[in-house]
Parts: sequence; C-alpha cells; structure tokens
Amino acid sequence: MATITRSYEYAAGETINPDENNANENSLFNAINGGLDNDNIDASAAIVESKLAFDTTSGHDHDGTDSKAIPKGFVWTIVGTLTTGTSLAPILIPTGSQTISKAYVNVKTGNTGADLIIDINLDGTSIWSTTQANRVKIVDGSTSGTQTSFDTTALTEGALLTVDIDQVGSTVSGADLTITLKA
Repeated sequence: MATITRSYEYAAGETINPDENNANENSLFNAINGGLDNDNIDASAAIVESKLAFDTTSGHDHDGTDSKAIPKGFVWTIVGTLTTGTSLAPILIPTGSQTISKAYVNVKTGNTGADLIIDINLDGTSIWSTTQANRVKIVDGSTSGTQTSFDTTALTEGALLTVDIDQVGSTVSGADLTITLKA
C-alpha cells in the first residue's frame, strides 16, 4: 500500500458531503486495520522494536536496523568441587545442523597447581580427536578460558554432546564450572 492520502479535501465553510467524508475515513480504517506496510510508515517514525513482531523462525534477530543471526549454543554446568571423569553433565542434543565456532569455560573457584582441561564429545568422540592439545582449558591460576580451534565443527540434528573433565588443578581443583559451546 502506498502513502495514505485523502480522497477529498474540504475548504473552510464548504458543506461536508457524507459520502466523501466516509470515503476519507474508510481509507484510514483500511490502512490502520491491516493495510500498514513499509511504504506508508515514515522512516523517522521511531517505532520501538518491542512494538514490532519479527519472524525469527529463520534464525535471525533484529535490533531495529540490522538483521543478525541468533547465537546458538549449548551450556553445561557442573556445580561443586571439580573431579576428573566422563559425561559429567547432562547430554545435550542439537535440534538442527550447526557449526561449532567457539568454546568458553569459566569457574567460580579457580584451579591452581595445574590447568583445568575440558573435553567435549560428539557422539562419543572428542571434537579435538586429532589435536588433543587444543582442548579447552583454564590455565593454572585463572578462572576462564576459550578455544576456537576444533578438529570437528559440524553438528547434526540428534547428535549427542557430552562433557569430560580430563584434568583438574593439583593444589585446588577448581569449582562451579560453566561450559558454553557456541554454534
């Protein structure tokens, strides 16, 4: 629909014709009740994004000026003092094809004496199966770490993601771990 215009314009002192007046009002009612589109909303209208409905089923979010991908990822938490072991958090399952781009790890209580090393497995095989040195870690004395190098990056719908702790601090093992896998 184009810009909304009046069908009839009256001059001062002119008698208003009911049919013409109704035509003007009907143009407005039709526009407001489903006829508004990009063509008849002024660019300076400054409509707040919270008043707009966006179709995010395509995997996009909107900030009012740009369309951007909605971040997808997986988050595990392991509460308490950390120990080594396999499949230490709930199994997470991708609901569609995704590509791993970054892993984040953070602890409330930092590990000391040795690095904290985390492994993430896809259907039972490490996503660092060839280059184990790239497993995500928190270095001795720190509380966070990241990794962007992976041997496997492709996730498929229905795959199983599990988390292992391969090494903890030797003096203080660390506690309250959060692992985020960005896809």
